[in-house]
Amino acid sequence: MGNIIAIVASILVGGGVAAATIVGVVTSTTNDTVENPPSVSQSTVQYGTTNN
Repeated sequence: MGNIIAIVASILVGGGVAAATIVGVVTSTTNDTVENPPSVSQSTVQYGTTNN
Protein backbone atom coordinates (compact mmCIF):
# COMPACT_ATOMS: atom_id res chain seq x y z
CA MET A 1 0.00 0.00 0.00
CA GLY A 2 2.87 2.36 0.77
CA ASN A 3 4.32 1.84 -2.70
CA ILE A 4 1.06 2.88 -4.36
CA ILE A 5 0.89 6.07 -2.29
CA ALA A 6 4.50 6.87 -3.18
CA ILE A 7 3.81 6.33 -6.89
CA VAL A 8 0.70 8.54 -6.84
CA ALA A 9 2.55 11.25 -4.88
CA SER A 10 5.42 11.09 -7.34
CA ILE A 11 3.07 11.46 -10.29
CA LEU A 12 1.36 14.46 -8.68
CA VAL A 13 4.63 16.19 -7.84
CA GLY A 14 6.05 15.52 -11.29
CA GLY A 15 2.92 16.83 -12.95
CA GLY A 16 3.04 19.97 -10.83
CA VAL A 17 6.67 20.61 -11.72
CA ALA A 18 5.97 20.04 -15.42
CA ALA A 19 2.96 22.37 -15.37
CA ALA A 20 4.93 25.10 -13.60
CA THR A 21 7.77 24.75 -16.10
CA ILE A 22 5.44 25.00 -19.10
CA VAL A 23 3.65 28.03 -17.64
CA GLY A 24 7.00 29.69 -16.95
CA VAL A 25 8.30 29.10 -20.47
CA VAL A 26 5.10 30.32 -22.12
CA THR A 27 4.92 33.39 -19.89
CA SER A 28 8.54 34.36 -20.51
CA THR A 29 8.09 33.86 -24.25
CA THR A 30 4.89 35.88 -24.58
CA ASN A 31 6.03 38.72 -22.30
CA ASP A 32 9.07 39.55 -24.44
CA THR A 33 7.91 42.89 -25.85
CA VAL A 34 11.04 43.34 -27.97
CA GLU A 35 10.35 40.20 -29.99
CA ASN A 36 6.53 40.48 -29.80
CA PRO A 37 5.16 43.98 -30.44
CA PRO A 38 2.01 44.89 -28.49
CA SER A 39 -0.08 45.36 -31.62
CA VAL A 40 0.73 43.43 -34.76
CA SER A 41 -2.12 45.03 -36.72
CA GLN A 42 -0.56 48.51 -36.49
CA SER A 43 2.40 48.51 -38.81
CA THR A 44 5.19 51.04 -38.48
CA VAL A 45 5.85 51.04 -42.22
CA GLN A 46 3.78 53.59 -44.11
CA TYR A 47 3.10 51.90 -47.43
CA GLY A 48 2.63 54.16 -50.43
CA THR A 49 4.78 57.01 -49.10
CA THR A 50 8.17 58.12 -50.29
CA ASN A 51 11.05 58.95 -48.02
CA ASN A 52 12.67 62.01 -49.63
